[in-house]
This record gives sequence, C-alpha cells and structure tokens, in this order.
Amino acid sequence: MNTRRCLLFAYRALLWFYPSRFRTRFSPEMMELAEAAEMNEWPLILGDTSIAILRCWLQGPGSTTVPAEPGAYLSIGGASVPGWGLLQGLILSIVIVGGLWYANYRVPAFRPCPGTSSVTARR
Repeated sequence: MNTRRCLLFAYRALLWFYPSRFRTRFSPEMMELAEAAEMNEWPLILGDTSIAILRCWLQGPGSTTVPAEPGAYLSIGGASVPGWGLLQGLILSIVIVGGLWYANYRVPAFRPCPGTSSVTARR
C-alpha cells in the first residue's frame, strides 16, 4: 500500500509538468485511471506520461477550442452526420476493401503457384 501511495504522489507531481490548460482539463481523469491501475502497469504509465509531457511542450497546443465543461459529452444520437460525410465514408470503405482484395489477388504468397496441380497417386 505504501508503494502505491508513493507512485500516486509521483504521478500527481508529474502531471504538474503539463501545460496548465491541459492539466486543468485532463488531470482528474488521468488521476482516476492511475488510481485504478495495477502495480505491473506503472512503468508503462510513467513512461507514457513522460513522453506525452515532452510532446505537449514541443508541439504546443494542438487545438484552440475551449475545453468542454464536465458532463458536456454528446449522447450517441446527439450528433448528426451530414450526407456528404456518409458518402465519403462509403467511398473510403470501398477503396480499402478493394485495395485489400486487389493485394490478395496480386500477391503470389496468397494464391497457389501457377502450373502446380494436386498430385494423386494411382495404383
């Protein structure tokens, strides 16, 4: 229990290195996830957080949008997708499936070699 408390303290201190806008928006959620983490997950959590802090400071703010208020998430039916967005998704899906089909057709590793046939033994 003492090790867990020390890890949570170190993680809370590590979160202070994030930019203030990011920290105020995401640190309660990040602490909640850290409190639920198992002991074998801590090296990954600390490593990922350290890299993310560096990335946050080097890349700067990714968006200029105002952070959402707590509980301001949309319900599943709350956002409508325009017809053009559905058409773009359909076209992208057709291209991906067609590309996979073409790759499966053209790559010889996935189909039998030409000129080979099954061998049957006759007595």
